[in-house]
Amino acid sequence: MSKLASGAAYGASAGTVANGVLTRLSPDEWSAVGVIAGIVVALLTFGINWYYKRKTTLAQIEAYQRWPNQSTFKEE
Repeated sequence: MSKLASGAAYGASAGTVANGVLTRLSPDEWSAVGVIAGIVVALLTFGINWYYKRKTTLAQIEAYQRWPNQSTFKEE
């Protein structure tokens, strides 16, 4: 089978699957899917951001505790 025929067969198969998936739900159901997906993405973003901010903060605390006499602010 040539590359062109193989690509056409895979493309037609993917198009058929996509058509079946997209026509299975009504527009109202797709709206609900969009809202739920948006909420899930927002929660994942919040969780990942919180994790890395906490990791950075803990690293800064550890660095400050390691060198307690090297302060940026000079006391007079």
